[in-house]
Amino acid sequence: MNLKEQYEAAVKAARELHAKYGTDMTDEQFTEVKSALDKVDDLGEKLQKAEEESATIDRLRSLNLDGGTDGRKNAHEPEAKSIGAHFVKSARDRLSEQASGRRIEFSAPEFDGTKAADDPHKTTNLSDEFNTLYGTQVERGIVNARRERLVAADLMGSATVTLPTIKYLVEKAKRMIEGTPGTVAEGARKPYVKFDEFDVRTESLSKIAALTKISDEMIEDYGFVADWINQQLIYELSVVEEEQLLRGDGAGSNLTGLLQRDGLQDFNIDTDDTSDQFDGLFRAIQMIPAATNLTADAMMINPIDYAELRLHKDANGQYVAGGPFANGQYGVGGVLIDPPVWGLRTVATNAVPQGRYVVGAFRQGATVLRKGGLRVDSTNTNDTDFDHNLVTLRAEERLGLMVPVPSAFVTGQLGSTTGGGDNGNGGEGDGQGES
Repeated sequence: MNLKEQYEAAVKAARELHAKYGTDMTDEQFTEVKSALDKVDDLGEKLQKAEEESATIDRLRSLNLDGGTDGRKNAHEPEAKSIGAHFVKSARDRLSEQASGRRIEFSAPEFDGTKAADDPHKTTNLSDEFNTLYGTQVERGIVNARRERLVAADLMGSATVTLPTIKYLVEKAKRMIEGTPGTVAEGARKPYVKFDEFDVRTESLSKIAALTKISDEMIEDYGFVADWINQQLIYELSVVEEEQLLRGDGAGSNLTGLLQRDGLQDFNIDTDDTSDQFDGLFRAIQMIPAATNLTADAMMINPIDYAELRLHKDANGQYVAGGPFANGQYGVGGVLIDPPVWGLRTVATNAVPQGRYVVGAFRQGATVLRKGGLRVDSTNTNDTDFDHNLVTLRAEERLGLMVPVPSAFVTGQLGSTTGGGDNGNGGEGDGQGES
């Protein structure tokens, strides 16, 4: 219990003694009551002192004499909205020292993206927020490399863990249920429901990290540092996260990705006819509620395969999903950007091998586990950084993947000759599934 709870418990105990003994007490009872009241007084003095100290600290912070835990100089300064802004707010004084050539190392506190107002991957211009107060500006002529869409973690559920491993029950595809829920009369016995077919699985978290270097001139521009972290360093980290969540092989420190799990339903769509592929995808979608109590909520597919579906035309030469200047299918309805297939949120990503697909109940069938938040550290003593006026930034995170219902996902080949890449399913057979 904290100090306030201890004080309240002591007051409650003293009141109970008064109600029990009244005012006509024996010597032994009087000693017991006095001891209880002395404890109330002692805890009350400690609580008052603690409240005064807390109030004094708050007054110091309001005068800019002390910094907050997130690097803010006072309570009126806005909270950081991204991991880049969080790092700059925490490290800005040390960044100035690094830029001046002093040997400095700094680690910002972990950043909890769930409390941020904006997506940490979102590109924002932070120059006005930081440069006018803390630094100078440099030209940011950066040529971005080709990017993949980061979506796997968005589709799946999420959970925060405190330990490096977690045990959970994995539901088998053919589960045996004894009994069913039912209506019950008042005072009647409730039915038991028994789930027999479960396995226990242990997941270990993995660390994903990335390093990058920037110059002293760059680090003087705090808005640039925040943007660089958000757009470059953290994005590169997320590309690896996407690949690990879907295709990690479980070797060494790698995650065991979704497409490598036992118990996934397998259904190959052995046709090069796009119309038949649409039919096959619909049958794959229906396999999920047939095997589980869940309903498919998303589809992931390679961008090249999605393009073939997106560009499909009917016998009259009309785009089924709407043409480049049309509003929706056959030019009717609202504007569709990346239109869904069979009503499912459809995600085109290179993390799914060309020639394959995966549909599933992502939100309930898989959960991304995270321990702590994103962490960014900096130093100018790494390697020969100090000699070349460079600063090394390091970003890292710890995460794992939990798949309690593997049969909530269906994957397989999409077309007999569309692509010849890795099947992405842990080397399992490609036999035709039942529809």
